[in-house]
Amino acid sequence: MGQDRLQVLVTRLGNVQRIFPLGTRVRVGRDPQLELVTANPLVSRECHGVITSDATGATYTDMSRRGTYLNGKKLHGPLRITESVVLRLGDPATGEELGITPPLSSTEIDRNRDRRVLRGRVRMVAAAVVAIGAAAAIAAFFLTGTGHSASSQSPTPLAGGTPEAVLTHAEAATVRLLQGSPANYTGWGSGDILTSTGLILTNAHVAEPQAPGLAVAVGEPGSQLGANPQYLTVELTTGPSSPVVARYRAKPVAVNGYLDFAVLQIYATTNGAPVNPDSLHLPYFTLGNDAAVQLDQPVTTLGFPGVAMSDSITVTNGVISTFVPDPLGHVSDPRFELETTARIAHGNSGGAAINNAGQLIGVPSLSIPGEGSDTSWRLRSIAEASPLIAAAKAHRTYSSHLLVPLSGDEQALGYGVGASDRQACGGAQSVTLPATSPVSFSFAYSGASSGLDLALLINVPGGGTVLTQNGTLPQTTATAGSGCLTYEVAPADVNLAALPSGTYQLQLYAGPNLTPVGQGGTVTVNATQ
Repeated sequence: MGQDRLQVLVTRLGNVQRIFPLGTRVRVGRDPQLELVTANPLVSRECHGVITSDATGATYTDMSRRGTYLNGKKLHGPLRITESVVLRLGDPATGEELGITPPLSSTEIDRNRDRRVLRGRVRMVAAAVVAIGAAAAIAAFFLTGTGHSASSQSPTPLAGGTPEAVLTHAEAATVRLLQGSPANYTGWGSGDILTSTGLILTNAHVAEPQAPGLAVAVGEPGSQLGANPQYLTVELTTGPSSPVVARYRAKPVAVNGYLDFAVLQIYATTNGAPVNPDSLHLPYFTLGNDAAVQLDQPVTTLGFPGVAMSDSITVTNGVISTFVPDPLGHVSDPRFELETTARIAHGNSGGAAINNAGQLIGVPSLSIPGEGSDTSWRLRSIAEASPLIAAAKAHRTYSSHLLVPLSGDEQALGYGVGASDRQACGGAQSVTLPATSPVSFSFAYSGASSGLDLALLINVPGGGTVLTQNGTLPQTTATAGSGCLTYEVAPADVNLAALPSGTYQLQLYAGPNLTPVGQGGTVTVNATQ
């Protein structure tokens, strides 16, 4: 009958697919008495894991010694599933594949995926934080390399290649940042202490979500980004297996939204009492050389991802897999981003990526979804943060000229639709064509400065927004003061077999904050079978 008609749980173990009614308890292992059975020796004999389902999704719980892995990361608790996932049983690379599709309609699954893709890049996981103050633990923290750079430690290599003393110091120099007070915060991220006097590097979307340029960086209208927090609570580590402790408040002193970087300064204790920065004596990172980073070079990331469901620090290892230029072309550095195999997740944002000498070479910033379960984990190169850091250290005002500001003369002249770009730019307000054919939408504008960022909003009938593969609104930059932009939408772009008939809502956005230009408009698509 199909998933849209009857709620069922769909599984695939190896090459065998099975379907179970809603609510069935499904056990996975090598025992022939279980519901899902495999002969793979990496899978536990009795019961490797259990799948349960309800009307809103499915839950997988690992029951094994060898573990279950999602995107190379071992599960440390029940996994809630609201879109199709592929797990590996027993080993992150060679374990048996277990595919799970929850008992939701394809529309619900697509909506969940779109929501994750659109919001996941800038939304930080909110969860309860227990702030534990312990004088002995704090004293222990200040004994781990206080006031020294990470590279000054004696090397004792660990399995991941990072010397033990270097890693211990890096953990002490990595902080968790709460957007607000410990008792009332809206999200969190991670941060890297840069000086003994309390300068901290993090992402702009952690420290100042409304920073100019961030809307362009994430491809989302500035009006949809979160509010700037009044301040950030700085939580310090007390040991690799101990929860962080809230100690200070910090506020931004240099921010670049497009680069997604912010430098903070500690200015008070958690209760608001002023702090003399010279009295802090905090452990801190030294900066690495961006030009010296090589492919396949080991890298260690540190931070506080929400997926770990832990108040202690998370460390992952990997290598530099490639260099990624600025996709929008505002920054010329071919090493704008460093792709890594070290897994990062929401909450890692603003944390540390270090080389084996303990030097900071990048900051976890984005995870870019690809085809299927592919994900590109990106580090923003530390070289891009250098101007902000220099300004903050010198107590100078920082300003950026990467993006073209709005002049106030920008106008949306009209919207069109057609079977071709030419027809759409001709101003047609409706089009009739086969439902499986692509449709072109046009946006005519004037008064734009060369290089101005432009983004296009296309809402389909019945809800849903046309997004690129990276989960952003379609974007470009103006090459002339006036013109006609077009964007072709195929059924696959909205996760449908055919484009729906009806009214499509269109809006043009422009400038560093992707501000609406004009009132928007509507066009009609008549899709025939």
